[in-house]
Amino acid sequence: MNLRSFSASVCGSLLALSLTAIACSPTRSNSGTDGGGGAGGDAAGGSGAQDQGTTDFGIGGTDTGTTGFTACATATEAASTLPLHMFVAIDKSGSMADNSKWDKAKAAFLEFFQNPENQSAKISVALRFWPDNGCDDQSCSVAACANPQVPLGDLADPAQVSQLTQLYNSKSPGGNTPMFAALGGAAQWGIQNAQQGEGATATVIVFVTDGEPHGCDEDINHIAKNAADAYTQAKVTTFAVGLAGSNEADMQAIATAGSSTKPYLIGNGDAQAELAAALKEIQKTTLACVFAMPEAQGPDPIDPALVNLSYTPANAPPIAIGQVSDPSQCEAAGGWGWYYDDPNNPHVIQLCPALCDNVQKYEGGKIDVILGCETKPA
Repeated sequence: MNLRSFSASVCGSLLALSLTAIACSPTRSNSGTDGGGGAGGDAAGGSGAQDQGTTDFGIGGTDTGTTGFTACATATEAASTLPLHMFVAIDKSGSMADNSKWDKAKAAFLEFFQNPENQSAKISVALRFWPDNGCDDQSCSVAACANPQVPLGDLADPAQVSQLTQLYNSKSPGGNTPMFAALGGAAQWGIQNAQQGEGATATVIVFVTDGEPHGCDEDINHIAKNAADAYTQAKVTTFAVGLAGSNEADMQAIATAGSSTKPYLIGNGDAQAELAAALKEIQKTTLACVFAMPEAQGPDPIDPALVNLSYTPANAPPIAIGQVSDPSQCEAAGGWGWYYDDPNNPHVIQLCPALCDNVQKYEGGKIDVILGCETKPA
């Protein structure tokens, strides 16, 4: 039996990931509660994590995470987060020329592509404009919209950054808003990319628009279903970015269907800075909160029902985090939970949004993944 423990810097030391495999039965603390209260609540027992200086972390309880289980033997290896594959689908309809939206969006994206931090963070980008080059309201071709104008490539490659920059600089606003075909194509690409990678990467869609559907199928429920299909079929998350002129309810429908929970709504004020901040948050959310399942070190495969997570905030004791069955159950767990991409054949461990926000907000924390003990529910 092996205990595997490793940590890695994530997103500029936002989170140190430690994977610890334990092939023993759990030994629980007898004081207080097992796992604690919900987010923001006080734990029963009175001597929980909140009483030990973690009030800001919004979780109670006395379960001390890794020390609540018995370790048997140890070995150490290096670890890394999943590479991020991003399909960026950008609206270039005529209204993007209004209020300098096109220029501000371009500046924000070029800043993102050219940022040295992103170039060293295992981020690969594919780029497609719409309506453009067959992805329009005349053909309504999902297949055309699924064909990126700059194929997927690593931002660490200067040639890829050059292609992205040159393509953006060559475009200008014009045309209608064939949202169904554009998002359908992005979803098709995302599903194919994720299935080819077999869980070895985190695949996301960044869908940017400043308008409402105009052309092709204009039913927002049908449009949003493309994002739902991408997540259901391949756990591809869709991030909806709505510039001034977009419909907030439409953006929310796409974000909800695509399992990103909330849309990013950019106003007419400092649109460049707001969009740049949204892109940074999308990148951090994916890289800091999505991890590969650890690999078995012996002949026996890892049992998904024998996995536990513990979160140790900086300068605070560890807190056991329970599992939820899927993202829709995160809210009921107070946001403090985790789930698999596929419960029957997991490749990815993902944190619930509230926990994800927390580990990004507080530097120096870590997540422990404990193997070999019966999974604790949220």
